[in-house]
Amino acid sequence: MSGTELKQAPKKLIVNHEASPYGTYRGAIEDANWETFDYSGLKALPWPLGIGGKSKRLKRWQFVGAIDENVVIGAAAVHVQYLGTGFAYVYDRKSNTITEKNIKSPLARNTSFSRSPVTGISEIKKGAHSIRAENTVRGGRRKLHVDFGSGLSFSIDYHEPGFGVSTICPQDGAGFHHTYKSAGLPATGEYTLNGNTTPLTSNALALLDWTISTPPRATTWNWACAVGRDASGLPIGINCSRGLVGGGYSQNTIWLDGRPTVLSGVSFDYDSGNIPGQPWHIHTSDGNLDLTFHPLSERFENISLGLVASRLHQPFGTYKGVLKAEGKTLEVELFGFCEEHYAKW
Repeated sequence: MSGTELKQAPKKLIVNHEASPYGTYRGAIEDANWETFDYSGLKALPWPLGIGGKSKRLKRWQFVGAIDENVVIGAAAVHVQYLGTGFAYVYDRKSNTITEKNIKSPLARNTSFSRSPVTGISEIKKGAHSIRAENTVRGGRRKLHVDFGSGLSFSIDYHEPGFGVSTICPQDGAGFHHTYKSAGLPATGEYTLNGNTTPLTSNALALLDWTISTPPRATTWNWACAVGRDASGLPIGINCSRGLVGGGYSQNTIWLDGRPTVLSGVSFDYDSGNIPGQPWHIHTSDGNLDLTFHPLSERFENISLGLVASRLHQPFGTYKGVLKAEGKTLEVELFGFCEEHYAKW
């Protein structure tokens, strides 16, 4: 389904205390108004949280990244009610090394989340360190600022030449899942690593994930995202996931110069016991995306805090294969990452 066939996203996510009609839409929902949802049908968490405790099942996260010939830059702010977390990293493609910084904030102190992907600020702070995604669109642009001092900091401006894709679907019985994705976005900016500041190249492309959800207490998912350019230099972006969007709904998308084509369900075929050591095969049932991912390095995180846990495998590498969109068949070589993530939250 191409972008011209998608309906425009509704203005509000929650209508009459329920999620807006399920589906995939063109553009962003302007107000996620999560506080008006009826959380009473959700399962309770395994510890008491007082009045309105079931609403604490709500999870929100935003990730912004940028990729050029030299680096992969990424940062996220995550608000899970009783905990705020953030991470930022620079993966050096030349040296095959990763530099990463993290923030954790009990009870999500100094953690905020924007009202939508196009309004407000998603941010987490701890002392002088901060991750700040400015989502209010000004002059067609959004910004990302990360400050961990001279060891790791960056600032990115990015804009959408077309539009992203909003998906709304049921989640965990009485809950909902809403995500806004966009990839292949022209970007400018610079990063500071170990005291040295370097500009992004003119080929830099960004990607955006803005999600609000009431997922199951224990959730496992896969994610694939990559960017590149076609033979004429036009930007390409892909986004595919499995495990959070179900029920026949899809957020799987190819962007050609900002124009989205929504795909069918996706399969991730890989060796879960050797994630960074073997290729992954990622393909959609409609045949419009068939890629082999070759890992080069892996970002790994394993957090176990009793009632809360996270185990993340995120290898970086190259994608090679075929994309079909807008009547074209493209042989592509892209760069990005895959993900296997288990969360108990």
